[in-house]
Amino acid sequence: MMKNVLKKSLVVSLLIVPMTCQVAWAADEVLLERIARLERIVKGQGLVSLLGRVDQLQNEVQRLNGDNETLRHQLETMKRRQREMYIDLDGRLQSNMTAVPPKEAPGITTLETVDVPKRTVSVVEKSTETVAKVAAVKAPTELPASPVAVENGEAAYQAALQTLRGGQYEEAITALAVFPEQYPQSSYLPNAYYWQGEANYVLRNFDAAIAAFQTVIEQFPVSSKVADAMLKQAFSQYELGQVDVATVNLKKVMDEYPTTSAARLAKVRLARMEKEGN
Repeated sequence: MMKNVLKKSLVVSLLIVPMTCQVAWAADEVLLERIARLERIVKGQGLVSLLGRVDQLQNEVQRLNGDNETLRHQLETMKRRQREMYIDLDGRLQSNMTAVPPKEAPGITTLETVDVPKRTVSVVEKSTETVAKVAAVKAPTELPASPVAVENGEAAYQAALQTLRGGQYEEAITALAVFPEQYPQSSYLPNAYYWQGEANYVLRNFDAAIAAFQTVIEQFPVSSKVADAMLKQAFSQYELGQVDVATVNLKKVMDEYPTTSAARLAKVRLARMEKEGN
């Protein structure tokens, strides 16, 4: 009897153990499957996030490349305009050296510009003695100092202009700015204000340039520098983005001074502005 019970217990135990193992294995498989599925989800989400980040970075790089291209274009445009400013200033300085109207430089005392009255010339033609006296007066060793030239500030003006020619624009502006105070009656005043404007224009101090050119236009309306002052004032306004005002003033230069080089340059600038879509 006892043996039968033991046998039955053993059989039952043998049957239960495989079933328990199968249940455990099934639970493990389910758990492993869940873990694998979670890993796939996590990996998938990480990949999507990573791909999204990559797209974001690519868009940012493209935007930065576009900004760089825009800045490069603006820099090239600025360099081109700066070169034009220097070339234009140099050309005007050279023109000023080769042809200074007597009206704007009455104090020059070089022998080539000494003004001999007509009646003196007639006397010279009639009398060799007078010719000798005139020659003696014009002799460099006996030429007296001219107080008119000193009062006119010719030396100071020419020194400032030489500084400007040397590319020392800040120093030239300083010298030209004090010139009106030192020589308030000088016939070089319109020139001094004009070259102040030119120097500020080259340094891209456009507001200061406009103010200097306006002084020439308002205070010295009969000066030969007015047309150029109006032209460069319009250039300065254009650089500040005041396109409409610049256009009006360029056309004004062409209307009021049609035969001048300023009018020709105004026409060229207007054509360029139209080409640029301004």
